[in-house]
Amino acid sequence: MSRRENKLGILGWLKLRGYTIEKLMYVAQRISGVGIIIFLLTHILNVGLVYAITGELWEPPGIIGKTVLVILGIIVVFHTFNGVRLVLTEYGFIVGKPRRAVYPYEMTSLGGWQRLTVYLVLIVFIIILYFWIMVAFNLLGW
Repeated sequence: MSRRENKLGILGWLKLRGYTIEKLMYVAQRISGVGIIIFLLTHILNVGLVYAITGELWEPPGIIGKTVLVILGIIVVFHTFNGVRLVLTEYGFIVGKPRRAVYPYEMTSLGGWQRLTVYLVLIVFIIILYFWIMVAFNLLGW
């Protein structure tokens, strides 16, 4: 990799023009992973400081706390399902068979099962997202 290719560094992830849906989901996977780590670190520090100062361990969350938990749930669910898809791809379970390279070249591995799993992950994520929000804000009346 030349210096010119990597001149943006981490900010290069945010340059989304020309990306396929697989690449966008890969970038979202990395961003959600960083978000989960940041949440875990702040959560540990916050709970530790509250316990050290007040001696109380837990207090029911208000609307801001519920909103943070909903956002965390969304991030974790996406990260989990997309991570399973990436592992299946990495180990070659859903990658298409290679074909002889004949001009004009085609990307054969990004079709079939791999593309289908991208859409399945998105559909399952949207369904779980809907129910997560409905249950978290008690909109189902349960």
